[in-house]
Amino acid sequence: MLHQTLLKTVERYPEKTALVYDKLRLNYQELYTKVVGLSNGLRSIGVEKSDSIAIILPNCPEFVISFYAAATLKAIALPLNPMFKEAEINFYISDTGASVIITDMARAELCQKVISKFDRKIELVVIDGVYPSSASFNDLIQKDTANFEETAPYEGDVIYQYSSGSTGRPKRVSRTQKNLFHQANNCVTTLNVTASDNILCIVPLFHAYGFGECLLAATFTGATLVILEQFIQNGVAVEMPFVFRCPRVLNLIETEEITILPAVPYIYSILAATPYQTQVDFASLRACISAGNFLSKDTFDKFLHRFGIPLRQLYGCTEAGAVAINLEDEADLQYDSIGLPMKNVEIKVMDDEGNELPTGDIGEFVIKSETLTTGYYNLPEVNKEAFQDGHFFTGDLGKKDEQGRLYLTGRKKIFIDTGGHKVDPLEVEDVLMTHPKVAEAVVVGTKAPLGGEMVKAVLVLNGECKEQDILAFCKDKLADYKTPKFIEFRQELPKNPLGKVLRKKV
Repeated sequence: MLHQTLLKTVERYPEKTALVYDKLRLNYQELYTKVVGLSNGLRSIGVEKSDSIAIILPNCPEFVISFYAAATLKAIALPLNPMFKEAEINFYISDTGASVIITDMARAELCQKVISKFDRKIELVVIDGVYPSSASFNDLIQKDTANFEETAPYEGDVIYQYSSGSTGRPKRVSRTQKNLFHQANNCVTTLNVTASDNILCIVPLFHAYGFGECLLAATFTGATLVILEQFIQNGVAVEMPFVFRCPRVLNLIETEEITILPAVPYIYSILAATPYQTQVDFASLRACISAGNFLSKDTFDKFLHRFGIPLRQLYGCTEAGAVAINLEDEADLQYDSIGLPMKNVEIKVMDDEGNELPTGDIGEFVIKSETLTTGYYNLPEVNKEAFQDGHFFTGDLGKKDEQGRLYLTGRKKIFIDTGGHKVDPLEVEDVLMTHPKVAEAVVVGTKAPLGGEMVKAVLVLNGECKEQDILAFCKDKLADYKTPKFIEFRQELPKNPLGKVLRKKV
């Protein structure tokens, strides 16, 4: 189904630029040729229908090619955060039974370590170099690009993503080609995305937000996807805080005539702080989309004042993709509203008894859409609560106003937002509790200087231990953004009479 969708785009816009990455430009015909070539190559090393292919890459053209190659093979893509450490990657490879890992030289050694822990064959494919016991991405792309047209489009599973949901534990979400087709269709018809649009991708493609509003939206319509390239220092890719990439982003918006900019509030707060003496040309921008966290009035006002463009709040989830966005005229725009449901999406506000609430009352957002997964893998009890009669109970709290506009007011979930990355405190606590000197642990968010939060761990010890020991222990097991930035030792944690830790009092 997705292969046919891409093919239609290629047939309509073969010479149109599909991907821009630094100095590289691929048109849609070139992209399609690489997708089909890689599909043939992956088949030649044994990839079959429903096999899982892990994609552990930063934002790059190879990510897009790998996803569509998996879809063409009717395989299942497993996009993972390239910042993950060995234990984290090991979990996802084990949980999905992935038979291939596509990565880069910077992560090849790490992925090989993961592979060595399994007693089954897992192929390692490296996109940008030669690594022992691995296949070359470019060598796998076969030149004989036989067409993959099918009599009946395939609608089955195509991507595995993970949600912490209401329980705070990673749960596998399987979404189908049909789900993603409808997600792309809802997005482009609601936002009126066309082949004349240029979308700047500065949010992670492995995340549902970047995947949907960048990758799917562009390739569904023939728009150009401009991907912010990695920062290279002394020949090595380096993770840089966004404040240092801001000048490059401003340059790309102007030179590539960006029309749609999906980002998170943290990024918009940095952009809004651009000095007035810095010449900025945002004339091409028609939509600045904000998602991933609550948008503050301060960021909304400063960005509007600096650039004259209102930020449009978008709301979505891993289970359904994007489902609502604020597209009101500027005169009526409410900064804290996530607007109306996207086309073909229904969102209700319901109480704990399952009754739809009247205007102004706060309840749980409940979604119904063709984009929605049917449930979490192997979690029947959780599914009974979260998925009922084709509806998904999100765990997010909000309300509707008299115009039907939605407002997100809170969450039953307990994530920590570290400048665009969501950290599940329960996951960090699980790691801390494996340390032999930790008797109790609670992880919370504390305000960061430039907005967002930093991860803080409060510990009760059962022996002598130093802060450096805890940090070193975490760094070996958690991605850097999950590793606590502060450690506090206490004699006891605040608890209620039933022994439950009171997080708000930590």
